Amino acid sequence: MSLRIGKIWDSEFPWDVRVEKVCAALTEAGHTVDLACRNRDHQPHTESWQGITIHRMPTWPTLPRRAERISSFPAFINPRWYRHVLATFRRCEVDVILCRDLPLAPLALHVGQQLNRPVVVDVAEHYAGLLRDLYNRHDFRLYNLLIRNPLLAALVERLTLPAADHVLVVVEESGARLIDLGVDPDRITVVSNTPLPQRLAMMADMPRPERHDADPLRLVYLGKVEHSRGVGTVLETLKLRRDRGADPVHLDVFGDGASLAHHQATVDHDGLADVVTFHGHQPYDDVLRRLPAFDAGLIPHHATDHWNYTIQNKLFDYMAAGLPVVVSSMPPAERIVTTCGSGLVFEDRNPVALSHAMDQLADPEARRRMGRAGRGAVESTYNWGQDASRLVRAIERVAAQAGLPAAPTQHQGGSKPVAR
Repeated sequence: MSLRIGKIWDSEFPWDVRVEKVCAALTEAGHTVDLACRNRDHQPHTESWQGITIHRMPTWPTLPRRAERISSFPAFINPRWYRHVLATFRRCEVDVILCRDLPLAPLALHVGQQLNRPVVVDVAEHYAGLLRDLYNRHDFRLYNLLIRNPLLAALVERLTLPAADHVLVVVEESGARLIDLGVDPDRITVVSNTPLPQRLAMMADMPRPERHDADPLRLVYLGKVEHSRGVGTVLETLKLRRDRGADPVHLDVFGDGASLAHHQATVDHDGLADVVTFHGHQPYDDVLRRLPAFDAGLIPHHATDHWNYTIQNKLFDYMAAGLPVVVSSMPPAERIVTTCGSGLVFEDRNPVALSHAMDQLADPEARRRMGRAGRGAVESTYNWGQDASRLVRAIERVAAQAGLPAAPTQHQGGSKPVAR
């Protein structure tokens, strides 16, 4: 028999790349997914979308829009969320509850107890580490001390995750950290942020523009523009290279975020407008189609607890596009890039080290070699086909252990071992 899976997502949907991939993997395996999510934009309460059913939080028409947004804040103590999730999953008669990330995980466990259903928590990032990074952002507000407190998040994590029936993590380093918190290693499965097969096929067919030796090295950064993501380090590096008379390097930034205006002001102040282009937010697939125009992809994130226990989607997107990748010294990204030979690693927040990596990229043959290695690693190992298999088997195993038999699927492979 197929399973009915109740998934909890703490924001609007569509869209989130991991939520979409997880839901698609489960439905393709023959299971049914009911997604409970937020509804700040007053969208329809129920909607069918690509094989899943979206159950958005009921809105209160007489409530002012600002009050509606505040009262629907995703917190496990929020009674609106509890009523929404419990009523939805009870009505849908779900078999397994799958909760994305920490803010609603205690609520998911409580609903699981009420309905006598197993709960799986998808730990896509180190949430307490993320909140600690928030305290260094330019848009920090005092109310974050109450609603986004990293000490409270760490306590909730320590009390919640060992009680879950299973935990999904995106990298082995995250699994090892949770084992130290008391999570049973047999209840951990690595399901990474790897690209879909159709994305690999799309990138294989993308034409590559002709490059000339006289052209400056072109680097691309794709993603949110926030303090801890390290774009500031890249700008420092470009200024350093200009001051030293080094070969020119051009940076293209696709994305927006809390630090975008700050970085734009830095570019203007330091006279870097001719070597830095901010494109703002662009449709993700459109940006992916432009990747072949660049010489290398950048992931300059600060090596904080947040980034040391997760992995960026763009790492595998760069590799799938055949671009060498330059990453800061975050253990998961460093491990993958070094093992695959798909790029270079520089010391976190060190403009001199990043400039040295840029010098190494000047060799076209070195770039081609690293690009081929990255593409090959994605085709053989770091792809969603592998991760979807582990995801489906983990969910089915949890259901079977709870006495809810599911028909075997066509997915192959077991759990990926967690480094300890």
